[in-house]
Amino acid sequence: MLIVPIQDKPDWSHPPIITLALVALNVFVFLFYQGNDDAKLDLASDIYLSHQLDDIERSYYREYLQEYHPENVAHWDSRHANGSPLTHAMFDFEYEHYLREIWVDRGQSIDDVNGWRDSRRAFEHQRNTVSSLQAGLVPAESRPLSFISSMFLHGGWGHLLGNMVFLFLFGFTLERALGTWRYLLGYVVSGIAAGGLFVALNPSSEVPLVGASGAISGLMGMYLALYRLRKIRFFYSALFYFGEFVAPALWVFPLWIAKELYGHYFVDSNTAYWAHIGGLLAGVLVMLAWPVSRREFAQQEIQKDQTARLEEQLQQVQALAADLEFPRARSRVRVLCEQYKTDPRPWRLQFNLYKSQPGDRVFHEVTFAALKQFVQMPTPSAEWAVAADEMAQEYCALSPKAPALTAKLAQALAQRFLQLNKKRQAEVYLAWAKQKAANAGRPPASSPS
Repeated sequence: MLIVPIQDKPDWSHPPIITLALVALNVFVFLFYQGNDDAKLDLASDIYLSHQLDDIERSYYREYLQEYHPENVAHWDSRHANGSPLTHAMFDFEYEHYLREIWVDRGQSIDDVNGWRDSRRAFEHQRNTVSSLQAGLVPAESRPLSFISSMFLHGGWGHLLGNMVFLFLFGFTLERALGTWRYLLGYVVSGIAAGGLFVALNPSSEVPLVGASGAISGLMGMYLALYRLRKIRFFYSALFYFGEFVAPALWVFPLWIAKELYGHYFVDSNTAYWAHIGGLLAGVLVMLAWPVSRREFAQQEIQKDQTARLEEQLQQVQALAADLEFPRARSRVRVLCEQYKTDPRPWRLQFNLYKSQPGDRVFHEVTFAALKQFVQMPTPSAEWAVAADEMAQEYCALSPKAPALTAKLAQALAQRFLQLNKKRQAEVYLAWAKQKAANAGRPPASSPS
């Protein structure tokens, strides 16, 4: 069963640099570090066979199976009755411990036990140069650095590509929400926590843990904790059924945990499900530890929703105007100007709907209201400055006497543009204010400071 969010789309105007760098690093490690594993394994196999370890250890491996895994003896006999190579013995770490017991307990009765031991060590030394054993996280002999290095190793192309898809899917949203360093810290902490839980529950395991799955599970947990009870869209697939649903983000968290527990207890796989669970839990805790980031993201999402709603409503107004339903279009856009006072788009559209009748009194009122809104805003955006300047210039071209652009309003515009470090526009409106004042017989306006 697969459940993934499809709420967000990448913003390529602000590309997720760290996410892309993590993807590139994982691919680089797989190609240029792990890419040598086949040659290393071939050399290890050559040592194993050339030292005749295959023949020497055949009876001992069967004894080991009889003692520790009797259920596998019949299957092993059927495969190796004809003397086929002992591929299982080459990578069975539990069997290696059994060999060491033999060397101690029965070493005196074994011909050339020292030679056997030396040959075996030569093979193991070469085999252990494989990336998963050299840099993977082996619980029985875990090293601090391996908690991080194992996060960049993968078991094959399918493992790598699957992880990289999910890394990007969750990463671009979290990187935008958290910023570079918090996002990267959350990724690394989740990966370490995933490895920590796996080691704690499998302390004697000799099987190495590799893959970015634990860290990526942490991103999944961070994602759900970021949205919390906000309803978002998910894609699901189960057997031959698939589709979409909308639900509060955190409602999906127990489903993900249940999926991993089911895999651990009922699926015959080498997947480290407990590492996934550790990453998920760590990701949620990491995000809950950053309430400021969550609040800022929530505000951004509210703003994004408002922008999307406004865009849709503006398109409806434009459609009414295209159908020549100007009274309805003007009525609708007037309401939008009241609802979205800090956004220049409805004001600009309202200006456009009235500018076809420059002699109409309402056109002057609309222009005055838009320019007054601009000068009264505490911190107008750059988009507002552009829109206000365009409306004022177009207004003066359509109505040369420009009754709405009074001396006081022109001086306020000059002051506002000077505050925004737009000196050319400030000079234009200051000149207009002086001209208006002179025409009215008042003292000329002074330069804004």
